[in-house]
Amino acid sequence: MFKRKVFYIGGFDPRGARFYHGLLAQQIATHNARDCAGNSLILSARHTAGHGDTAWTVADAATTITSAFHVLAWDDIVRRAWIRGGLRVLLASARAYVRLLWQTDLACLRRVPHGSRVALFLPALALLVLPLLAGLGAALFAMLIGQAWLAPLFGLALAAVLALMLGGRGHIGWLVQFIIFNDALAAGRGDPALATRLDRFADTIDGALAADPPWDEVLLVSHSNGAVLAAGVIARLLARHGGVLPSRVALVTLGASLPMLASRRDAHDFADTMATLAQGRFAWLDIGSPTDGAATPLVDPWLGRAPARHAGLVQLSPRWFAFCDVQTYAARRKDKYLTHFDYLRRLDRPSPLDYLGLTCSDQPLIASIAAFRQVSRA
Repeated sequence: MFKRKVFYIGGFDPRGARFYHGLLAQQIATHNARDCAGNSLILSARHTAGHGDTAWTVADAATTITSAFHVLAWDDIVRRAWIRGGLRVLLASARAYVRLLWQTDLACLRRVPHGSRVALFLPALALLVLPLLAGLGAALFAMLIGQAWLAPLFGLALAAVLALMLGGRGHIGWLVQFIIFNDALAAGRGDPALATRLDRFADTIDGALAADPPWDEVLLVSHSNGAVLAAGVIARLLARHGGVLPSRVALVTLGASLPMLASRRDAHDFADTMATLAQGRFAWLDIGSPTDGAATPLVDPWLGRAPARHAGLVQLSPRWFAFCDVQTYAARRKDKYLTHFDYLRRLDRPSPLDYLGLTCSDQPLIASIAAFRQVSRA
């Protein structure tokens, strides 16, 4: 039997483990319906794993593969950080963008794909720039028609209405919350509970590494903004293990945006974390799609700055177009939010590096990477 332990850290998402268990259940149901070789997968119910974490298992029908999932919970921290109220969001986003423009190394940011830069500044355009321009236009119109006394009222009213309307469209609301949270994280003003939580995550993974009999493979899988937390956890584990992690341990980052934080001059704690990762020895697979604007695909997490790029890092594009029909791929590209969660899905055809291939197959990560490269060359 091949036994795998999967620790999962979700992104900046107030939804908890229940959502991710349901998403996995959908993928397994689709896999079982399409599978022609009798390799059905069985998903267990969710159960608590202590400290607010959740666990479940996935096994094949022949019980030759078992993957034990453990969701490292931080959605409670996300919910506390989530700002409510239109005016509060506007003020917080304005402050965040002022600091972002002041503290970001623009030379480093230019190395990030164009689509990622668009996603970074889209909330500022939607919530701040366009409403301001519209408000000024309304004020000017009021003055031209001889109603100068109404100009301030017209301008403010139109700007506020437009900002609130745009803020609720096309997931811009989620993007601006993401920007505000990471601005606070870079400036060292994040929730103090986060550092304590990362210590606890490292303790939990350390416990799995000491299990007897040992797991055949231990994966720390993160999605989206969860990569920032995963980097902190790996840094803690490296400090405990003399800078070298066992060969059966690997970090997997899906749709990560680490360079966005790495480009901030004020992100001192994050810079220390990345320096620790650069000096450590461990396996790291980073998967990012060029069609995903909410990530920074195939970009060196260190942005080419010292310390040098980590030798154990493998960066690959999921090549979704090779594993789904033309119509599916075209539809996926139009919905960037849907694309950002496709790392956790299986599309029309199995891929060695889709979520089920990574976490529920009968081969270790290094073999899945080799199989993906072989399929991609075909």
